[in-house]
Amino acid sequence: MDEPSSDAATASATRKNKADPGWKYCHSLVEGDTNTIVCNFCGKITKGGITRAKQHLIGKSGDVAACKKTPPNVVEELKEYMATKKSGTTYSTSGSGNMANIRDFEFGEPIGCDGSEEDEFADSFNAAASAKTKCGTKKGPMDKFCKNLENAINRRKMEMLRQMNIIESMDKNEVLKVHQHIARFWYQAGLSFNLIKLKSFENMVAAIGQYGPHLPIPSYHDIRVPLLKKEVEYTENLMKGHREQWVKYGCTIMSDAWTDRKQRCIINFFINSQAGTMFLKSVDGSDFVKTGEKLFELLDAIVEEVGEENVVQVVTDNGSNYVLAGKLLEEKRKHIYWTPCAAHCIDLMLEDIGKLPLIRKTIRRATNLVGFIYAHSSTLSLLRNFTNNRELVRHAITRFATSYLTLERLHKEKANIRKMFTSDEWTLNKLSKEPKGKEAAKVVLMPSFWNSVVYTLKVMAPLVKVLRLVDGERKPAMGYIYEAMDKAKETIIKSFNNNESKYKDVFAIIDKRWNCQLHRPLHAAAHFLNPEFFYDNIDLEFDFEVTNGLFECIKKLIPQFDVQQNILTELHLYKIGADHFGSDFAMAQRKTHSPTYWWRMFGSQTPNLQKLAIKILSLTCSASRCERNWSVFEQVIVTKL
Repeated sequence: MDEPSSDAATASATRKNKADPGWKYCHSLVEGDTNTIVCNFCGKITKGGITRAKQHLIGKSGDVAACKKTPPNVVEELKEYMATKKSGTTYSTSGSGNMANIRDFEFGEPIGCDGSEEDEFADSFNAAASAKTKCGTKKGPMDKFCKNLENAINRRKMEMLRQMNIIESMDKNEVLKVHQHIARFWYQAGLSFNLIKLKSFENMVAAIGQYGPHLPIPSYHDIRVPLLKKEVEYTENLMKGHREQWVKYGCTIMSDAWTDRKQRCIINFFINSQAGTMFLKSVDGSDFVKTGEKLFELLDAIVEEVGEENVVQVVTDNGSNYVLAGKLLEEKRKHIYWTPCAAHCIDLMLEDIGKLPLIRKTIRRATNLVGFIYAHSSTLSLLRNFTNNRELVRHAITRFATSYLTLERLHKEKANIRKMFTSDEWTLNKLSKEPKGKEAAKVVLMPSFWNSVVYTLKVMAPLVKVLRLVDGERKPAMGYIYEAMDKAKETIIKSFNNNESKYKDVFAIIDKRWNCQLHRPLHAAAHFLNPEFFYDNIDLEFDFEVTNGLFECIKKLIPQFDVQQNILTELHLYKIGADHFGSDFAMAQRKTHSPTYWWRMFGSQTPNLQKLAIKILSLTCSASRCERNWSVFEQVIVTKL
């Protein structure tokens, strides 16, 4: 026997739903749709099912406009039906008698919703009740107050489960449709998949959902001008908390330049403090020569805008023009430090080390090898086959740390690359007969090349670790860079078993850059005030280089003589680990928490020293955040410059 068609099933359900007497005086706008209904008397269209339509017909105020053309007898009929249904009796036009509808009594009819589902359940329940009556189980008016509790609970659970299954199924389909629209926009706009993790995207979706249907889309002009201005105002409000931190513990002005796709030189200015890093402004530097004097004017104007009393240091890269600008700034602003970017300094160290003959030769061979593999689809396919789709790192011109990353990945895939160049697939490849192919295979099978790779990695790895420290945003690196550089040198010495001839030239490069650019009073003072290192080295207080840096910072950053004296007095308590400094809590957290947190927790007995320590230890020592990806920034801001 054939199953009934979906159309037949829909028609049957519709007939059941239309048992309500209200359907005699209105009709569906679309056949089968019991939600959108047209009044037969005035033609008004209502949404919300037959219940809302009946409210319109009887003129019930508040929910829907009343029909002015409904005859009085129709109003009385519908009011009587709605009253009897609300009281728990079953309305009947056939005179078969009234009986309590238990489900109506229990739950009532939801106001403003389509009562068709209620009617359908009432019909089925009444039919079952009638059948029981025929079998001799007659119910009276009191039966609605005396029911079988267990049966009622089970019936309610089954009904709720059935409704939940239907709702969940409908919700899943609707959610899938919405998600597909979001995904399609994502793909067409070419957005990064990581952007879906943004809290602002989550807020946007929630706001759209709360608004509901018919949300107007912002225009091109709206999102480009007025909405952008409002977002700028919102960002400025966010900066209020940052400005409070600037006043309390000082801040760092960071500056660096980048070039957009139109070859315009944009100079960024950021402010870093305990509250985080905030973009302040950008200047188009395409119309002037970036001399030291001009950069000094720009930096001095930013200091004036932020407030000289709030600025501890200015961090820029190590170009000669910025060095001059920094010197001019320190001459004018006696209580501000100019500090070269630590990340740039270490990158220059790696560049200088890369110029040593053996290392330069090794990097050149590795770069040529990787370039050859990626220049041909056949060799690239072979590589991915032998490395299980792990890629090599391609050398970048502007960041010399990528030389290390290239060598590191090559060394990690050494066995697979050698298998590749000794495989039958490579032998049958026509590239193996060409000069570049022969040279690549020769390098891969050359033991001296791999020995040189290991030598270069031993030299560069400790410095790259320091670079990651100062280039990261997880924690302020000011209190760690001094120790990190010492540890890097110790690691290099150990890796060569104290054979000075193997690292002598490397150390000469490191010391030159460190003494000339990186070794600053702020770095030394932060090292002294970091409890993790101070209490582990009992001789640190006798280190002239470190203590001299601390005293210079006290003199430069604290202009009041009486406060300077108070700090020196309080410094003694820190040195001997007195009171809170020597408590079990403080000792346990010297290495487990950041130094700024430690000083906040345990430095209250030395308030002047505490404020100075937090001010120094919360500083950044790199301006690399000014060099992040500015493609979106370019689209939004640069056109307005």
